[in-house]
Amino acid sequence: MTLLAPRDVGRRLQLSTSRVVQLDREGRLRALRDSAGRRFYRPEDVERFVAEREREAAARSARAHAAKASEEASGV
Repeated sequence: MTLLAPRDVGRRLQLSTSRVVQLDREGRLRALRDSAGRRFYRPEDVERFVAEREREAAARSARAHAAKASEEASGV
């Protein structure tokens, strides 16, 4: 099984290593730990996180677009 180090995940997500670790602490991107306590990530978990983040971004964009259209329709 191939595992990714936090720096590899950070490169993939264009985030700092500390942000990757923070995502683990927040429970948003689960890390596995080795016997020394080092974090490693499964590629499928990283890809799942990427897909979730893209869905969230699309939902935010759709909400912003709907709000703007509503404002325009009401003449605000």
